[in-house]
Amino acid sequence: MLLFPANFLPQSTERLILRRFIDVDLERFLAYRQDPQVAQFQGWSMLSEAEGKTFIKEMQTAAIGIPGEWFQMAIAYKQSNLLIGDIGMQIYAKDPTNVEVGFTLNQQEQGKGYAREAVSALIHLLFKLGSINKIVAITDSRNESSIRLLKRLGMRLSNSLEVEFRGEWCVEETFELNHQDWLLSSIKSDEK
Repeated sequence: MLLFPANFLPQSTERLILRRFIDVDLERFLAYRQDPQVAQFQGWSMLSEAEGKTFIKEMQTAAIGIPGEWFQMAIAYKQSNLLIGDIGMQIYAKDPTNVEVGFTLNQQEQGKGYAREAVSALIHLLFKLGSINKIVAITDSRNESSIRLLKRLGMRLSNSLEVEFRGEWCVEETFELNHQDWLLSSIKSDEK
């Protein structure tokens, strides 16, 4: 099992904090997780209040980085600590050097650069561990805003596959960013 340092969370960015969920997140968490527009392309299903409480309790103490298990971290405003979304990550059991990530933001917070800021910070944290070689994100080909974000983060389309999702056929697109490409793009950014 990959060992995540004790200080992996919380992490701050310019406007946000990535942290574990806290009890007071429940109302805001349920607000976006029960929004049909937010849930449209997500692999999770909407949660009841009781399921939301259980989920938050589990994530408060869950170990980070157990291969094959998803871990969700909260995305909150840095100033107020109010929840605006979350990021999930799963170390692949078959290849623990690969991590899949997924992200969800409250509809009112979309289009403001928050997802890019949060996911970019997580990518940086994961590659800084030294044992992660590739970060993967899978999205529906109709989810244009997520695809634009993944491309802005330097991820490349590696695979498209027609699958059945929630009773209808769609195309899942897999995007990848390997450590070497991330290092090269980081060096180029630093040179500017």
